[in-house]
Amino acid sequence: MTHKSMRKAMAAVLSAAMLFQMGAAPATQAAAKVKLAKKSIVLTEKKSKTVKVTGVKKAKIKKVKWSVNNKKVAAVKASGKTAVKVTAKKAGSAKVTGKFTLKGSKRVQKVTLKVKVTAASKKQVTLETTAPASGAPTATSAASASPTNAPSQAPSANPNASQAPSVSPNASQAPSVSPDASQAPSASPDASQTPAASQSPEEFQPVLFKSATFEEGTDDFVSRGSSKVSQADNGYEGKCLYVTGRTDAWNGAAIDVTSTIVPGAKYRVTAYMKQMSGDTTPIKCSVQMGQTYPEIATVEEAPSGEWVKIEGEIEVASSFSEYLIYFEMPKDKTADFYLDSVEITQISKGKEAIDPDTLDSIKDTYKDIFQYMGTCANYYGYGAKKDQLTTPKLVNFIKRQFNSITLENEMKPDTVLGNSYSKKLISVEEAKNLGYVIPDNYADDEVPQLSLDAVDKTLEFCAQNNVKMRAHTLMWHQQTPNWFFAEGYNGTTPTTPEVMDARLEFFVRTVMRHVMDKEKELTGKEGSLVYAWDVTNEYIHRTNEPTDPSWMDVYGDMGLQPSYVKKAFTIAYEELENRGLQNDVTLFYNDYDEYNCADDIVSLVNFINSDKKICGGIGMQSHLTGPENPTIDRYAETLDKFLATGLEVQVTELDAEVKGAENDEEGLAEQAAYMKAIMETIVKKQLNRDKNVNPKGITGVTVWGLYDSCSWRSNIPLLFGSGINDPKPSFYAFIEAAKAK
Repeated sequence: MTHKSMRKAMAAVLSAAMLFQMGAAPATQAAAKVKLAKKSIVLTEKKSKTVKVTGVKKAKIKKVKWSVNNKKVAAVKASGKTAVKVTAKKAGSAKVTGKFTLKGSKRVQKVTLKVKVTAASKKQVTLETTAPASGAPTATSAASASPTNAPSQAPSANPNASQAPSVSPNASQAPSVSPDASQAPSASPDASQTPAASQSPEEFQPVLFKSATFEEGTDDFVSRGSSKVSQADNGYEGKCLYVTGRTDAWNGAAIDVTSTIVPGAKYRVTAYMKQMSGDTTPIKCSVQMGQTYPEIATVEEAPSGEWVKIEGEIEVASSFSEYLIYFEMPKDKTADFYLDSVEITQISKGKEAIDPDTLDSIKDTYKDIFQYMGTCANYYGYGAKKDQLTTPKLVNFIKRQFNSITLENEMKPDTVLGNSYSKKLISVEEAKNLGYVIPDNYADDEVPQLSLDAVDKTLEFCAQNNVKMRAHTLMWHQQTPNWFFAEGYNGTTPTTPEVMDARLEFFVRTVMRHVMDKEKELTGKEGSLVYAWDVTNEYIHRTNEPTDPSWMDVYGDMGLQPSYVKKAFTIAYEELENRGLQNDVTLFYNDYDEYNCADDIVSLVNFINSDKKICGGIGMQSHLTGPENPTIDRYAETLDKFLATGLEVQVTELDAEVKGAENDEEGLAEQAAYMKAIMETIVKKQLNRDKNVNPKGITGVTVWGLYDSCSWRSNIPLLFGSGINDPKPSFYAFIEAAKAK
């Protein structure tokens, strides 16, 4: 992002932030009427102009369709829902029509725009040979690296935005249904002020990036999912690619262009597909970029057994960890299809990526306000989350921006205990030899062997890089293997409360002692790396898709006085006391949708602490969906309730979507404004709290993910977009919020 565009983005953020603070204006009685900012425009050949829609908010627009009556004179392209881009082709006149369907209305509103195109003035030029634009691939360029193997599972579905889990699905399991958790639009330059011809950049000449004719083989295309790809005869022209063995709609053919495609550039993709389903069905071309899947083109009604051209354009993100272009049949799981004559053409220059080392540091910006500023990460991970703590660029980024990390999945019970595929039981004697804590009342003949390798590696990372760690989590009704609650660690029949009490004690004591021993090995002191433990996660939401069986199947529903939750905190606190760490390390209760159940959380924590203060903190996951869930005022009220308990408060899994916002300039500004308002609220509550009631206050804020393309949420929830070189307006807004008083 250039300094000019950054200033523009921040201006939009500030304007949108004012709207969040003031609230929505009262609705008028009159129905919204769609208008255009201009009734007519004059263009020179090959020039473009964007005309804005007025009179109606984007959120009110259900559907918009643009057309032009003379395609030889002009071309039109929607720019979101609230603007149209008109490009002049040749001299003449044309009329552009927009058809709008508004939410809550069956009537279609029409707007028209008169377009006059004048011939471009001809200048005498001296032709000279020039090198291709810097960074642009030449016509003979091809992928320099062999594509990686196809994914072993379907792309994970995005959880419902109204739920707010902290988790990204493990590679071996489907995403949990439950959460581990729950400026005016930025103005583009005035369309009427086109730059002078002398200032216009040289027009980019399209460059063929990749051509796949399949005459010599599969041309770097590989299987996606369970499909098989092979060369076949009878193609659209000569030979073609044959895709068979599909077992799901997303299975198909893909080409990995991660290492060769130009960040920020636009590309046109054309190909011919022939699907063999026996019926008319859609065919589709998309991109796999981490956990996001932007569409390039779809043919909604492709006839069976016929070659159909599929064509579209896409602007490549400025930073990404993987970039695969793939073809699929989105509504058919098993049909074979053929692919031929694939051409990928670069049609614009790339954008300059931002050097993350030039950005302000989050931890340094907030060092006088919050003790810890963190992110979640994965040591091993998969896909876009792979090797986040061992990839040098990501390691440097994390060290520079944060002083705390939380493992996203690798310290949850199903990873430590092993899921149904990796369960291993050992004898009690073996367990004792490994240093496991086996209580005297332990009734089982066998003990689950624990897997703490990722935890150990992460502690080593922390020790080497001067980063602290939140331990997440010891007790949860999700992401815990169901056999842990079953008789004999087998089947689905719940064991007894007495047996479960001993299993709980074994697990909590063994994991905590292992971590503290590892800390001492690495630094010479227990408690030197892990400063907080999420002992119990989401008990208030215990009925939300628990494993079968789970805690409640063993103990019953105990309302806001669950003895087993209190027992977990009691055991954990005893472990801290045994090492003299009860004043240095804090035990937390952590939950999502906390602004809608704050009173219940306070009641639960009061029960846990009814005999002794053993729960020292409340974790607010803060998976937010603005502007209503929560409103800024409601979030502030929740902070007040938790601070009034005198316990530490931490924002543990922060991400923020804005309902209806799109990944465009306006949507990014809306998300930034909401994030800024939330952070300003947190800062003000910390600085202005009653220190006699709550001496420590809010001790940390953790952002749940490094960038959007590795987030478990789909709608631009984080501070960076496609990678660490892609700071969004929300990053600058997050930094700016530290100035709140």
